[in-house]
Amino acid sequence: METPMISSPIPIGEKTAPNRIVFQPMECNDADSNGDPSDLTIKRYRRFAEGGAGILITESLTLTSESRARKSQLAITEKNAKGLERLIKAMREVNKDSLILLQLNQSGQLSEAAFSKVISVYPTGDPNIHVLTEEEIEEIGDNFIKAAVIAQQVGADGIDFKHCHGYVCTEMIQPANIRNDRFGGSFENRTRFFRETTLKMKAALDDEAFLLGVRYNAYDGVTGGFGTSGPLEVIEDLREPIAFAKLIEEMGMHYINVSAGIAGSELTQPSKKYPEGVYRLFGWAQAVKKAVNIPVVGSGYSSLRDGKNGLPESDPAKKTFMYWAEKNLRDGNVDLVGVGRQSLADPQFPKKILSGQLDSINYCTLCDHCLALMLAQKVVGCATHDKYYREIYRSIEKQAQSQ
Repeated sequence: METPMISSPIPIGEKTAPNRIVFQPMECNDADSNGDPSDLTIKRYRRFAEGGAGILITESLTLTSESRARKSQLAITEKNAKGLERLIKAMREVNKDSLILLQLNQSGQLSEAAFSKVISVYPTGDPNIHVLTEEEIEEIGDNFIKAAVIAQQVGADGIDFKHCHGYVCTEMIQPANIRNDRFGGSFENRTRFFRETTLKMKAALDDEAFLLGVRYNAYDGVTGGFGTSGPLEVIEDLREPIAFAKLIEEMGMHYINVSAGIAGSELTQPSKKYPEGVYRLFGWAQAVKKAVNIPVVGSGYSSLRDGKNGLPESDPAKKTFMYWAEKNLRDGNVDLVGVGRQSLADPQFPKKILSGQLDSINYCTLCDHCLALMLAQKVVGCATHDKYYREIYRSIEKQAQSQ
């Protein structure tokens, strides 16, 4: 099968991705007790690198151990630099061509109270959730800047500034952010953190070749979420998401990675129950692409598989990953296509796609057992195609049944 678009290189800033496939961030909760990559982490990312995606974006790296979503989450602080350097070196040993980006994140309201402090940008009505002060928000900004510098020092090609899925930067830009200081209320105030942090980040890095990008939600799908018109609204309104895309470009960022929904939702990960959700992700990416000139990454492509999905299309050939990847690239709806769950199901996916070995691909079955493992704070992997993770999943199933 010919792959004229997906196999073509694409310039991003001053660097070039060798093909149009992106491995999206997938949190796998397998760091050691210090937040450093464990041997299991190294092994996993080496396999990702061997797969040969044009861009490899690491899972969400926490800026702090104080507030985090995963018990064994990878961290990016000064004390983690050597571990991250080891991780990137291991990936480079098997793949010198793919671009490696580190995703930077602060968990905010999605921090887990069982082992960390839950915080929020704006009042939630829950007295147990600490509302950040201006000084604390500025400190978080400083941590993002330090993390970006560390990413550069350890050999990454760039960073992904996470503004999606309900984490702290998502909260910052939501209409629900009704803070009465310079970080809340108006769109200008709600994007102030992004603008100020980006400017300081670029000054600290002082390297135009180092890639800076943003993954953000076009639509959160919650009351007062980004992609609505006000703090009490839920109806989709793309005026602010499009304005934010233009702002990202104006600030000199190199790419935009479009997503949607809160972590674990069907907007983020189209399911068997709602396969048409992938069409919504296509539409949001297209809307962003029409507004900017920098490269745009689309999401949701894992759900397409080899056409064995529930999409309302009579021609099976028009339901596959290959069909939609090529179509959306050719039509200019996106510049790159992202897969998340599929990277866990088969780390060799890009190599197999690009070489035409479609029959040998272990396709994601959309069972979402990987999500169940994450929510249970277990190490995460494909419980369908990998025996190691399958046994862990079975153990939590048995535990649930016995309760």
